[in-house]
Amino acid sequence: MTQTESIFLAALRKEKTSETPIWYMRQAGRYMPEYHAVRKNFKNFLDMCKRPEVCCELALQPINAFKLDTAILFSDILTIPDAIGLEVEFIEKQGPVFRNPIKSPEHIKNLAAFNVNDLEYVYQAVKLTKAALPKNTPIIGFAGSPWTLAAYSIEGKSSKDFEYTKKFIETYPDEVNKFLNYLTNACFLYLREQVKYGADAIQIFDSWANLLPSDKYFEYSYQYITKLTSMLKNDPTTSNTPIIVFTRDPRVEMNSLVYKNIDCLSLYTNSDIQQALLLKDKVAIQGNLDPKVLLEERSIIKAEAYKLLDAFKEYPGYIFNLGHGITPDIDPSKVKYLTDIIREY
Repeated sequence: MTQTESIFLAALRKEKTSETPIWYMRQAGRYMPEYHAVRKNFKNFLDMCKRPEVCCELALQPINAFKLDTAILFSDILTIPDAIGLEVEFIEKQGPVFRNPIKSPEHIKNLAAFNVNDLEYVYQAVKLTKAALPKNTPIIGFAGSPWTLAAYSIEGKSSKDFEYTKKFIETYPDEVNKFLNYLTNACFLYLREQVKYGADAIQIFDSWANLLPSDKYFEYSYQYITKLTSMLKNDPTTSNTPIIVFTRDPRVEMNSLVYKNIDCLSLYTNSDIQQALLLKDKVAIQGNLDPKVLLEERSIIKAEAYKLLDAFKEYPGYIFNLGHGITPDIDPSKVKYLTDIIREY
């Protein structure tokens, strides 16, 4: 690694870095006053995501405030369901609501082919953000995992238990697998386009992995993430683009989560650090401070952050991050403090 290279990208190659790279899931968002100043101008969150210049401004806010080692595209994982006609709207205090969710096997059968150009606004946001970032600061592109997109698309909204989705997959397993294949192909085309427009790395968010017991996880999620990562690594446009996978609270052994062709595993808050350390030289590791720690006093934040840094100090390819996204109740000064003490470590 040369002095001017990104330490984040070096870590994804499992190289020892001069200092620990840092970024935070949901680093641009509701905890920042600068974000609220922009958000108040839009009734629907997705309308804001459809404005590339606004997404660029929001992606840069945490980079300017905390000098983090990478930016992440400002967007949402539900852009693909919206683009295929499921009509997603974000309602205050309710989250995403689908006006036209998947309610029958016929709906899956009659879906029009995914048109990658329908999400041009996302690619323009990648391009604008990449151009505006400080030199050698990469940008991460992302998508939801096929399973996570399917769970939302069938349930039609966010839910604690996704009971309707669970019944649907039991009743129509063949059709659900067809839908997951459809979404896998859509995710591949979508992520490839983000890379064409400047994304330096890709993160796949399996945000609803925890809904599935282990056998169902392999059937409905794991195999499709593996198919997606293989497609990305076998395509000339994306073959050299590092892939990170974040799996939320999975009910399977960590060693099973070293999906084929991934470069980095992003740990959830309760992931076992000792199991993660056994993955040395197999995969880079990202994570996994509990965001709730940022509600504590500074001495606790430092102690918890240093526990992680101590554990991974001999691990080539460690990236400091949270085990989930920053929550709206976090004080930005605590994020700055955390970033500063990691730099000092």
